[in-house]
Amino acid sequence: MVTGGSIARLAATVALGALVAACQTTRERESAVAPELAHAYLDGKPEPLKRHLYVKLAQGKRNDVLNDMRIGLAALELGEDKLAEELFDDALGNIEIVYADNAQAAEARSLFTKELAKDFKGEPYERAMAYYYRGLLYLKAGDYDNARASFKGGFIQDGFADEDQHRADFGLLPYLQGWASRCRGNAATAEDDFREAQAINPAAPLPGPADTVLVLAETGSAPIKVSATDPNSTKPRHLKFRRVSATQTARVRLAQGTADLVRIEDVYRQAATRGGREFDTILAGKAQFKAAAGTVGDAALAGAVVAASYSANSRNREQRENAAAAAGAMLLVGLIAKAAAEATEPDADTRYWDNLPDRVHALTLPLPEDTRAVTVEFLAEDGAVVGAKEVAVSRAGACGLAWVRSQTAMPGWPRAPNSTAPEFMHTPIDLPPPPRPADPPADAEAGTPAKSET
Repeated sequence: MVTGGSIARLAATVALGALVAACQTTRERESAVAPELAHAYLDGKPEPLKRHLYVKLAQGKRNDVLNDMRIGLAALELGEDKLAEELFDDALGNIEIVYADNAQAAEARSLFTKELAKDFKGEPYERAMAYYYRGLLYLKAGDYDNARASFKGGFIQDGFADEDQHRADFGLLPYLQGWASRCRGNAATAEDDFREAQAINPAAPLPGPADTVLVLAETGSAPIKVSATDPNSTKPRHLKFRRVSATQTARVRLAQGTADLVRIEDVYRQAATRGGREFDTILAGKAQFKAAAGTVGDAALAGAVVAASYSANSRNREQRENAAAAAGAMLLVGLIAKAAAEATEPDADTRYWDNLPDRVHALTLPLPEDTRAVTVEFLAEDGAVVGAKEVAVSRAGACGLAWVRSQTAMPGWPRAPNSTAPEFMHTPIDLPPPPRPADPPADAEAGTPAKSET
């Protein structure tokens, strides 16, 4: 027989488990990495990236996509294209588990995951930029079909929000789709892509008939994520973005003069808006759900108290048992609702991809086949030249690509911002010492050859 007491005990057990799960730490600590695993993974990797890659191993799945993005971009700048391809492929594979445009991925998206506890998959602009860089790697390799598909994938990502769909307006991506189609020799598709890009950004520079080289210049540093606070609470509730870069432009210096690049994308704007609409309070839906669930929980718990009081004071045995059962049932509902409300705490996840640029500028040029490099100058808002770089023109197919940044793509620290608890963010990262070589045979130590068997 199920009694009110047994239901109450069940309710307490279930709710306690839910609350304990909800209250687990939301910032994972880094795990120790076995020296042999670290050496096997780091062997042959670029020296400047080894500490970053070690952090990737130590932080594991929760920050895997974030670390893949950051290190992949740094590898691209270092010319380590194979490593960059591997890292971006890994990042995109994990993104598409949740953010592919299909029913299975939609089912995987959930409101019941604490923002700070979930595996990082990035905001829409970060996911779109991951596809952008993978597309650039395909362009460098002359694989124009996959380049176009990657840029298209990024444009789709820009249409995703956590709980809603909004118009995609990432004009850089259809522009690059058009360039990839043009280099592939598909003029009709290229025309459609460029038309879509110009509908978003009328200033997008259409290639001339003889243009064979695309110049992309990235300026500034990434938008940063911060948390906004509910006036009635000390806990963060909403995600906000801040621009930290001054406006810069770029131009190419040629033998016959200079040619200005056109700003084709504003990464900060993509971070701070969705289809032109500000979305600093994108977690509001979770806040509303939490409030509703909390209200349901409070009402059910109040009902449980009333029913329990009636049971304790009733002289009729049957009424006493029924009231006790009702109290247990309402206690179960109330505690589970409160646990669900706690599990959907809309804390802002302020981890972010910190070596992204602030803006992207583009220009296409009719450069001769033997042009191996161009000079790109970076200008402040008042027109003063603040830097210049010689940029290699990579050619692997019908078109060339010159990609450059005003700031280095090397992250300032091996750990991404807010990727672990503050007290661990800047602790030293000591790589394990190399494995000790095996001791030589005793005869070899003595300076005489080892005896051969006869």
